Parts: sequence; C-alpha cells; structure tokens
Amino acid sequence: MCLRLGGLNVSDFRKVLMKSGLVLVVLGHVSFIAAALLHGTVLRYVTAPHDAVSLQYCVVNIFSVASAIVVITSGIAAIVLSRYLPSIPLRWAVFSSSVACVLLSLTCALGLLASIVVTFATQGRALLAACTFESPELLALAPDCPFDPTRIYSSSLCLWGISLVFCVTESVFAVRCAQLAHQLLELRPWWGKSSHHMMEESPEPMEGHDLMSCPSLGP
Repeated sequence: MCLRLGGLNVSDFRKVLMKSGLVLVVLGHVSFIAAALLHGTVLRYVTAPHDAVSLQYCVVNIFSVASAIVVITSGIAAIVLSRYLPSIPLRWAVFSSSVACVLLSLTCALGLLASIVVTFATQGRALLAACTFESPELLALAPDCPFDPTRIYSSSLCLWGISLVFCVTESVFAVRCAQLAHQLLELRPWWGKSSHHMMEESPEPMEGHDLMSCPSLGP
C-alpha cells in the first residue's frame, strides 16, 4: 500500500513541499536585501522619534526585516520536513512558522501600503526633513542634504513597491506550506472536508516498502 496525502503520493508531496520551502527561502532573502537597501539609502537619514511619519517608516522596515527572517526560517523548516515527513514536532514547527509568516507578511504589506500612501499624501516631506529647505521646488539648491534629494523620493517608493509585492507573494506561499503541514497533521480541515479524505491509501500493494517513501506512480 502507498500512502497518499491530499490527492498526491508521498513522493510528489515531498517535491511540492520542498519547492514551496525553496521559494520562501528565496523570497525571504530578497525581502531582507530590499529592507536593508531601504534603510541604507533612505531611512537612516530620516529617523526622527518626534516625527510620527518617519517613525512609522522605521517601524514598518523593522517589521519587514523580522518578517524576512521568519520567512527564511519557515522555508528551511519546510525543506527539512520534505525529507523527514514522519517527524511530528517538525510538522508542528512548519505549520506554526507558516502561520506566523502569513500574519507577519500581511502586516508588512499593510504597513508598506500605508507608507506609500502617506508619502504620496505628504509629498515626501518626512523623507526630506533632514535638508535645510522647506519647499520641494528647491531640491537642486540644497547643498547641506546628507543625500541626493532628487532621488530619495523615487528610490523609497520603488523599494516600498518591490517589498510590498514580495510580502504578498510570501504570504501566498506561506499559506501553501501551512496547508501542506495541515494535511500532514490531520487536523480539522479548513474547507469542510473530513480528514480521511485528505489522507488515504492507494490500493496498489507495495510489500517491503515504507508507506512514507513511496515512489511516484507512473502513467
């Protein structure tokens, strides 16, 4: 007999779980790099605890970094689980970390969207607070700025937009990993199906083989 998980045999289930984990690892690294670039090129010049807008920028960036670390950890755990499916603690670790990824990624996406909206609404005044001028028309006449004021506006919006896309994508793949771990744990299903429909055994006899290491079924 060969165990099947959610309509997939174990070999295909391992591949799907491993690919989802790899995607999370890649997305987490790219998000971390984007957050680091945003801090290095923009936020280190505009940090002002008394300014609510700049403080919001920094808090969202901190959440982005934390989310990227959790996403990378969850992806690594999913890859390890694809090799050691029978491990119950590892299943719970992947499920809980995936749920945490979804919550953090969606929170970061909302925060980044808020940063973009606030920046458009204020015309980037918080980004230019470190300069000595007050009018956006005087960008080229600001020799005392610690950065290039003609590029900080577009650079920040570009990096926020990229991070927003990655956060949404991370949440999608984190949901997928949570769903796969949910199937392994045989918990109460989310969509009204009973658990014995999610995990079933195929009728083909497989004497001498481990149920958790069945090969792919050929056509």
